[in-house]
Parts: sequence; structure tokens; C-alpha cells
Amino acid sequence: MGETWSQLFPPSPHFTEKEIPSLVGKVFIVTGGNAGVGLELVKILYSRGGTVYMAGRSATKIATEIEAIKAAAETETPEGQLKSLIVDLSDLSTIPGCVSTFLAQESRLDVLFNNAGLSRQPSGSVTTQGHEMHMGTNCLGPYLLTKLLLPILIQTAKSSPKNSIRIVFTSSGIIDILGPPGGISFAELEPGKHSDDMNRNYSASKAGNWFLASEFDKRFSKDGIVSVVQSPGTLKTKGWDGTPWVVRLLMTPLFYPPKMGAYTGLWAGLSPDVKSGDGQKFIIPWGRWHKTPKEEIVESLKTKEEGGTGLAADFWDYCELHTKEFGL
Repeated sequence: MGETWSQLFPPSPHFTEKEIPSLVGKVFIVTGGNAGVGLELVKILYSRGGTVYMAGRSATKIATEIEAIKAAAETETPEGQLKSLIVDLSDLSTIPGCVSTFLAQESRLDVLFNNAGLSRQPSGSVTTQGHEMHMGTNCLGPYLLTKLLLPILIQTAKSSPKNSIRIVFTSSGIIDILGPPGGISFAELEPGKHSDDMNRNYSASKAGNWFLASEFDKRFSKDGIVSVVQSPGTLKTKGWDGTPWVVRLLMTPLFYPPKMGAYTGLWAGLSPDVKSGDGQKFIIPWGRWHKTPKEEIVESLKTKEEGGTGLAADFWDYCELHTKEFGL
């Protein structure tokens, strides 16, 4: 109970703009970077001199936000750069083109922030490829994007300080209280068998994000890649728009500005306290380790040889199977 309370009412952030050194020469991708937490993260990285790719579905919305950021910073003359990437994570066919566009412009990638995601999608909602909407957009899309960007991440790691090249996945505290046993039910991922409970589907996708962070960290730490998962916090974002107004009213005291969630992601992506092997840990607001994560999900991260269930490794295979036709 104490840990849950701590996530709802976190201590003040200890890793903010003030703790970040110059990011000049470093390159970042932030999916969902044109709104909410992603937008606040983009602003911070840009303000410290980073080259930041704002990745999203709408070229118009991205262009509008880039112009707004630049206009607000006119008097500060920041050294950073803002660029656009168009991708729809609910349509796997758009991801190879997004990656090709990025690779045509850059020779390095320091941190990939898999920030974009959706919640509260009605029962029966599916992606372009027919996957349950939460799982397809929150897991399969980010998995494919990350997999296709691995070569440039690994190349960057060869000439970068240890533990500095990272992949950050975004989960949610909902996995502590809701969801299938172990985090994911493969039976419910089959066409026609998706759960009618939107919260259960969302929780499964957020457990899947932790599974992916853990597996990427295990498989590619030897190449200098750190992969972790973070829960941004309870934030006032559009993700709550589909919630009944009474619930939103009751939740008002628990809502924090999106920028606070950006601090959680910032710690995951840039803090020296995060290292290779931390993929099996869980980051909570506003940049701390979860001391008592849900035990059955922790067991899912372990292989059967390690005494676990091997569910995370099975989920990796599931993602590989359902994205392999969309490689570059």
C-alpha cells in the first residue's frame, strides 16, 4: 500500500533540466512527441541542445508544435534542432518508411523514447493489421520501430560512454492492480477472442512494454544498449478523455501536469543511475525504482531456467512473428 501511495503522491523530482548537461551533438526520437508528456520531453531535450525528432501521425500537428517551440525560444537561441518523423504505430506498414527517413538524415541515435501510446479504446477496436488496438499500438508498433533502429543504436554505442545509449519503453502503474495473470494472456490476443474490458487490454499492453524492455536489455546489453521501462505517473493528458466525467472529477487531486511525467522519462533516458541490466526493474514517478513490483509479473520476466514462467521471452517471439513481414 505504501508503494502505491508513493506513486500517487510522488516526492519532488530530483532529475530535471537543471541536472542535464549539454546535449549538443546527441540525437533523440520521441514518439508521440507533439502532445502531452512527449511534447514536454521534446522541449527539455531541445532546450539543452539536442537534435530531437518529434514522431507522430500528423505532419500538420508536428509542424505546428515545432514552430511554437521555436517561437517561444527565439530569445534564448538554443543550439538544438527539431525535426519531424511521420509514423502511425497502429499501422505497421508505416514504420519502415519512418525509419528509412530517419536513417537518411542521421548517423547516430542516442535515446529512443517509446513514449506514444493509447488507452481506453472501445471493445472491438483493432489496428490496421487486425491486432487488438492497445496491444498493436502500444507493443507491436514500438517493437518493430525499435528493432529496425537497433543497428544505428548499436553503431552509436560503439563510440559513446558506457550505458548512455538507451531505449525507453512506457508502461503504467495499472499493471500493479489490473490485467491478466502474469501480465498477458496470449489467448486474448487471438482474433475474435479479445477481452471486452478496455482496462484489461490496456494493462496487458503496458505489461508487454515491460516485457519488451526486459528482453531488449537482456539481448542487446552486450552491444552497449540499455533498455528500461518507466511509468510516467498519473497525469492530466488526453489519455483520460474517454473516462466518465465523474471519475475524472474524483481523480483531479491525483492529476499532475504532463511535464512531471517528462521528468520520469528524462531520468530513464539520461540519468547516470540507470545502467545495463536494469531492464528487469520498473521506474516510477518522478524517476525512482519500484521497490515492490507485482511479483507475478516479475516472474514473467524470468526464464524457466531462472525459476520464472518465461512469458516475456514468449511475448518477444509473438512480436517477432507478427512484425517480421515489415522489415526494411
